[in-house]
Amino acid sequence: MLKYKNYVKILSLMLVILFGSAFIYVYHYAKSYPLPFTYRISLDEKLRFIRDMPNRDQVDTIIVGSSLGLNNIQGIILEESSTVVDHVLNISAYGLKMTQVEKHLDLISVFPNVKRVIYSTQFPDFSDSFKFENYDIDFVKKYIHLGKGKVDLKHAFYGYKNIIQFAKNHCFWEEKYRGDMFNFGLAFDRTGSVPLQIYGDDINKDKFFNPHPLKQDIESFHALSRVSKKIHQNNIKFYFIVGPYRQPLLDKHEDLRKTMENFIVKTNKIITNNGGFFLNLHPQLKLSDYYFVDRFHLNEHGSVLTAKAIGKFIDKSE
Repeated sequence: MLKYKNYVKILSLMLVILFGSAFIYVYHYAKSYPLPFTYRISLDEKLRFIRDMPNRDQVDTIIVGSSLGLNNIQGIILEESSTVVDHVLNISAYGLKMTQVEKHLDLISVFPNVKRVIYSTQFPDFSDSFKFENYDIDFVKKYIHLGKGKVDLKHAFYGYKNIIQFAKNHCFWEEKYRGDMFNFGLAFDRTGSVPLQIYGDDINKDKFFNPHPLKQDIESFHALSRVSKKIHQNNIKFYFIVGPYRQPLLDKHEDLRKTMENFIVKTNKIITNNGGFFLNLHPQLKLSDYYFVDRFHLNEHGSVLTAKAIGKFIDKSE
């Protein structure tokens, strides 16, 4: 009986040490690595970036979108190019569809002095009306308000409950996410943008030479209407930016060209009807293949040109 009791005590102690060590591990590394709020590493890391940024009250311009927001507009260049844009924050994350951007934009309340929102997009972002399975915006806002490098017990316990995903992101961080020379790199500049340094053999040949599927989801356009209306009602200027697309693909595929043209017509009508500003960069910039890393993502030289064009457009509009 005594041996049994000792066995139980030893086992209990081992379990306490195991679970306690796991919690301490999460608590420590959550100060420097993202918690899996959405199980989308790009978005989770952007939330950590926002938590750690100084002077959130100085942000006057927010860039939002999928990778077309993250990679295709350099926030620093936008600040330098515009006379009215002072402090840019890029809250974009890889793969966000319009319906997810709608939810993500609830973060605007964290930034009390936002004057304008820039949505950088193209027709593939409207292909599906995906929703977040887990995105507790109020819980995330409390996390952001903790400040740089801080984590409380409530958020640490959340990470502990999701320790497998947290540990996976931590272990593969340097190998999979730290960089700007490959798609899905998360080397944010000080504004949260990721200019891509992808050239030559590093270019994704399949995505460079093959067009997107043409599917468009009506709910995505409804979401855009709601977003543009809400932003206008909050006295924030909304800039809808259609990014460049490889012209050789548009020339080769008539159905692709018509899909993009219909997208432009629909979104232009929605934006202008709700007091927003519409800019189609494709015909304005007429970018050659030198500036593309695939069919519609731009390298760092291309994203400089888009940022300058947007800065000029904002100055003219305001």
